[in-house]
Amino acid sequence: MKYAEEPTYKKFITGELKRFDDRNTGFSRGHVEGNKYTNMHNQCIENLKNGKPGQTILDHATWVAGATVDYVVRGNLLGRESQPIYNTEYKLKDPDPLALTKIVKEKATWIGADMVGVAKLNPSWIYSHWGNQNVRYSHAAQVGDPIELPPEFDKVIVMIHEMDYQVIQRSPAIEYETDIQYSKGAWSASSLATFIAELGYRAIPSVNELGIDVAMAVDAGLGEMGRNGMLITRDYGPRVRISKVFTDLPLVLDSPIDIGVQKFCEKCSLCAKYCPSRALLSGERTDRGWNEHNVSGMLKWPIKAMNCLDWWVKNGNHCSICIRVCPWNKPKNLFHKSVRILAERNILTRFLVFMDQFFGYGKQVIKKYHIRDLSVVDNDK
Repeated sequence: MKYAEEPTYKKFITGELKRFDDRNTGFSRGHVEGNKYTNMHNQCIENLKNGKPGQTILDHATWVAGATVDYVVRGNLLGRESQPIYNTEYKLKDPDPLALTKIVKEKATWIGADMVGVAKLNPSWIYSHWGNQNVRYSHAAQVGDPIELPPEFDKVIVMIHEMDYQVIQRSPAIEYETDIQYSKGAWSASSLATFIAELGYRAIPSVNELGIDVAMAVDAGLGEMGRNGMLITRDYGPRVRISKVFTDLPLVLDSPIDIGVQKFCEKCSLCAKYCPSRALLSGERTDRGWNEHNVSGMLKWPIKAMNCLDWWVKNGNHCSICIRVCPWNKPKNLFHKSVRILAERNILTRFLVFMDQFFGYGKQVIKKYHIRDLSVVDNDK
């Protein structure tokens, strides 16, 4: 790994990057186009009624359990400024930024983050308006309300939450790691924001709300953006979820990193190859978005957002195949750390991708419950 003077995406910027409207995410459009979420829910219920492998009533109950804290915290704390609970009078006096940054990172890790970085907030990554999805779950605004963070919020603390390797192998069956990590992210962001508010400073906790997580995580030195549109981290690959806290704390910024993802993804397109919705681009980068769901002005691999969501509807739950098949998604052990040295330096990249397939990494694996009868009965009967 090497540190960079600027994020690796900078060299791919070809024009003006306009702030993205949260109403144009695939998730937000799913609320206003074709009743997609109701249809996905109905398919989910049909799957558990039929006891479909990997999508049984036990699998369903597990992912909903994992999402519980996320739903509660999002609806009450995320996307809005945190208020101090006890200390409403005093402020930490003249903190040393270097020492305070170390303390904040220690607290973030203690609260539940696996990685932490600090970046100067780039206003380009803040959504222009609130969208349907984030309004529905956070209740922090109305759809279409403009988003303008006060200028005092000039930094963002970004936290990474690792998803379990074996659970991700279940996809496209129900993989409940996405949901439990969203809950951990909601817990971590809101708890860290409370810590900051109790110091007498300002903080806004967020997971998916308010801005583009991946871009902020790249700025904070936590990884690079991959072909699948997700953050690729050094230790966990794309097997992560992101939370963040906007703040005015005097902190030391982290440097962006270059771990070779850009060149690796140019030679590897496994995520596009195995995407059942054909939502991912298998060719070269383009600086033109497919439609309003993408931002133009940067060479990248744009995502066909509605293709992805339509597959979720058909599947009855979300999908993490692009994470599962990514060669950067590996168990954290000495062997894979050694191989990663080659990947970071773009040495034998195509051979590494071939061997990844040869040894069967990325294949779906579902561990079955040891219960004799997974059938269900109607509660009304």
